[in-house]
Amino acid sequence: MSESDWKEKIIQERLGGKKDWTDSERLELSHQLDRELEEKFDQLLGKPSSDSSKVGETSRPKDAWTEENWKEKMAEHPIFTPYTGETKDGVVQAPDNALTDGLAQLKFSPDHNSPDELARNYKEDGIHHFKYKKYRLAVASFSEGLRVKCTDSELLTQLLNNRAAAYFRLGNYRSAIRDCEQAVALKPDYRKAIHRAAESADRLGQWEELLKWADRGLLLNPTDEVFVELRRAALEEKNKSDRITRKRHIEEHQKLLAMKQLLSEIEKRGVKLEERQEAGSTRKDDDCEDEELRRVEIEIASLPNLEPCHPSAVGSKVHQNKAGDLVWPVLLVYPEYHQTDFIQHFNEKHSFSDQLEVVFGEGSPPAPWDKQRQYSLSRLAIFFEHRDGTSLVPVHLSSALGEVLADERFLVRGGTPSFIIMVTESKFLKSFQAKYK
Repeated sequence: MSESDWKEKIIQERLGGKKDWTDSERLELSHQLDRELEEKFDQLLGKPSSDSSKVGETSRPKDAWTEENWKEKMAEHPIFTPYTGETKDGVVQAPDNALTDGLAQLKFSPDHNSPDELARNYKEDGIHHFKYKKYRLAVASFSEGLRVKCTDSELLTQLLNNRAAAYFRLGNYRSAIRDCEQAVALKPDYRKAIHRAAESADRLGQWEELLKWADRGLLLNPTDEVFVELRRAALEEKNKSDRITRKRHIEEHQKLLAMKQLLSEIEKRGVKLEERQEAGSTRKDDDCEDEELRRVEIEIASLPNLEPCHPSAVGSKVHQNKAGDLVWPVLLVYPEYHQTDFIQHFNEKHSFSDQLEVVFGEGSPPAPWDKQRQYSLSRLAIFFEHRDGTSLVPVHLSSALGEVLADERFLVRGGTPSFIIMVTESKFLKSFQAKYK
């Protein structure tokens, strides 16, 4: 039935059997039908109805496609159901779909496509995923395109550059640079790849690398403002980084010399220090690119440990005063009450009675945990543990710290000499000593 026949039939129905309609009446009826048809199409497209009584009122169907739901609506149709999905952990295979599997077979089967055709198909898929910010899926598609080993070098460079772009959006700048290097190797004047490699080096803070890529871009066009600016920024940051590195060189060398001098003074006094459990730097290779600086750090890390490990002693490291005396942080342990005291600055020439007089001398208030007031200076028994842990060695109150530390049986652990204090002739002292027999 032609359009004119269809319209004539509708007019006849609208006439309701009336036969004496004038030509003008028939023409008006025809225009009315046209308007109704246009309104119907407007409703299907979600446009406002011409006779809507409210501003903004539409007659859009509830299940109409919109800018917000078109992806979901498309996914409901078997033809458009995706055969792969993307999560925060990577690319996953979607549930089986016979129709999409068949389409995928046609599009990606090596039996129906040449390597170059397969590479183009994977490239198209990757561009589609990239457009909708599915960068992991884009990387997967471009990688598949590279894996088929097509013979078209231009297509290969595009796949590499596109994958570098996806890596860049994911923040994987090192991989982006690697892909750009391969792309430029195939096409030396590939400005996009050179620019992306330069941006990646910039994000990584690798100023030497950035200078290299900026210079390469300027070989293509010495007046290219993008590469001129990148090179200027790279030089500025490199100079700043060099100044920081030089300062670190000076600081680390001074630190090494000071540690060696301090260790030499400790050795002269016959004090034995605990060696590190694992010598060497714990820094990763990427943390320090300067070989000389890394060597100094490794040497420092190999020296005996003088950093206090007890929470109360942190920041109170052994040092030499202006008179040349060694001043130690000293830990006092009271095993009977599971308590500790910490003396920040114990001069090697001072005796134990000099230091303990302040805490346990006459007129000093007792410690909060000493309810029975047993710990007085005259009743204190001081010991240190033998370096092999087999016995307790007594220390006289009149002994100077330096004299005790020079004892062959003493070993300074964690940069902090420690001493055990109990009450003379007490039951706890006898039971505690019995543990070592």
